[in-house]
This record gives sequence, C-alpha cells and structure tokens, in this order.
Amino acid sequence: MATEDEALSGELVDETARLDLDELCALCGVQADHLVEMVEAGVIRPEGDRQTVWRFSAVAVMRSRKALRLRRDLDINLPGLAVTLDLLDEVDRLQNELKSLRRRLGQLQD
Repeated sequence: MATEDEALSGELVDETARLDLDELCALCGVQADHLVEMVEAGVIRPEGDRQTVWRFSAVAVMRSRKALRLRRDLDINLPGLAVTLDLLDEVDRLQNELKSLRRRLGQLQD
C-alpha cells in the first residue's frame, strides 16, 4: 500500500519523449544492469535492437518504476514481474472499458 507521500507524489511525463538507458537509470535511481535485466526478461520494452540505441517511452518509465517497487516491496522475481505488470495493464484496460460502457449506458438511459 502506498504511503501518503508516495500517493501524492508524481511528475508530468512528456509522452512523446524518448530516453536513453542512462537517462532512464537516472530517473529510476538504479544501475544500468538492473534495467538491462528487466529488458531481457520482457519487463520493459525499449525501441531499438541494440543497447547502444535503446530508447524508452514514458510508458517504459512508468513500468520500470512500478517494476522496481514491486521487486523491492514484494520480492517478485523478473519473470514474475513481467507477468504481474501485464496483468495489471489488463486490469487497467478492463476498468477503462467498464467506465466507458457505464457512461454509454447512462447516456442511453437519459
């Protein structure tokens, strides 16, 4: 469960920006080898086929931070992180779809 500080903290992320590995490391506060392992396990997916040209989107930044918190707080291994994050993404997608359907239903009932 997030503490009050964690729940209230946040930052604006330019969704069109692309970060290199060093920039992502700085944002996440970890060494490159941690993020390289996450890429190899499919936890995060960079653009580019070689580490020297990898670029990370805003989604990768958020996913990296979430993965690092899950690993720290729940001690989930790398393969487990990939599955957990994919399932959390699916839950978010389904919740958004449900909200949309409820809005449409509300419009039909009015």
